[in-house]
Order: sequence, then C-alpha cells, then structure tokens
Amino acid sequence: MDETRDDKGNGTMTVKIVIGHRLGKGQAVADGIRAAGGEPVLIPGPGADMKVGDVMAAEEAALGISFCGSGGAGAVTAKAKYGHEIEFGMRSAQAGVTAVEQGRTVLGFGFLDSEELGYAVTEALLKKLGETA
Repeated sequence: MDETRDDKGNGTMTVKIVIGHRLGKGQAVADGIRAAGGEPVLIPGPGADMKVGDVMAAEEAALGISFCGSGGAGAVTAKAKYGHEIEFGMRSAQAGVTAVEQGRTVLGFGFLDSEELGYAVTEALLKKLGETA
C-alpha cells in the first residue's frame, strides 16, 4: 500500500487492487473498487490475467483479481511466480469476500466483471486491513 497525502497534508492509505481480464475488460469491477475507496490498476489488453502477479509486484498492490474462463490461470501463475495465497474458480462476489477474509491475495474468477464484485472485495479488504470504506 502506498501512503499519499491529501491537499491538507494528512496521510491516507491507498489500497491498490490489480485487475487482469483475459479479454481485456474489467472496467465494471474497477468502478466498484473506486466506489468502495480503493485504487484499481487495470491491466490493458487481452491476456491481462496472466500479468496480475507481475503488476501487483510493480505497483505494490494489496490484492489482485484475475478473470478468465476457468478463473484460475492468472491466479495460479501469480502463486507460482510470487508465492501469493490464491483462491480461484470463483463465480460470485460473496466467494471473493470469503477469500479475502481468509487472507488470499489473488482472486481468480470466471468472467464476472461486475461493479458489485469490485465493491464487495474492496470493502472486505479494507475491513481486513483495519480501514473504513
């Protein structure tokens, strides 16, 4: 997480969440992350799910979300390359919330690009980190 300062000089924590979508999408989940107070980092282009771990490392992100047909390829790659705790094959926002509560740092979903998902996992992450949404 990065510490940033607002215009009054107060320190606030910014929680970055990386989004990688096999088909280059992810805008709806990014909107949900923003609405809940997080900072989405949307990886552009097809095959972005396979870059989640790399971008998380570069951005010092707290969480990664990978979207592909099976919900697993990008998450498994992030675990193999960076040792992230993962949960994959998920198909609902509630499954993502549970995974965050259990300490997973990369979440693998089927094609579930929804604002509800982004909002729910960001709220769960902020709660886990002791912040308020």
